[in-house]
Amino acid sequence: MLRYLIIIGVTLAAIGAVPDAGAQKTTEMFIPIGKSPGLSGEHTKMGTIEEVSAQAQSITMSDAAGSYTIQVAEGTSIWLDKSKMKSTNQVGSFSDLVAGRLVEVKFKGNDPGSGTEWIKVQITE
Repeated sequence: MLRYLIIIGVTLAAIGAVPDAGAQKTTEMFIPIGKSPGLSGEHTKMGTIEEVSAQAQSITMSDAAGSYTIQVAEGTSIWLDKSKMKSTNQVGSFSDLVAGRLVEVKFKGNDPGSGTEWIKVQITE
């Protein structure tokens, strides 16, 4: 009997953990820059766009540690963070990546060498 209770407990714990991870991915676009629990500052880079290359489909961003060139692949999600305007965040596009804007970048598998999963762009006007 104890064995069955342990199996049920472990199964329920595993099932309970799965929706949380999926829920954050589903709602990530609505979380303001720098406020993603467990991601911002740990698995993301935040900085200002210095340069945009439409030809290379990349941006160069900088933060206190230096400059980074970020590839923007076809599957990269781009979201407009309009929280400073007290407006609803929206899906954006490469054309929304403009020099001078604050961005937060999340890499696939939390590894900068594995590609870009999403980019949030702060819109203030």
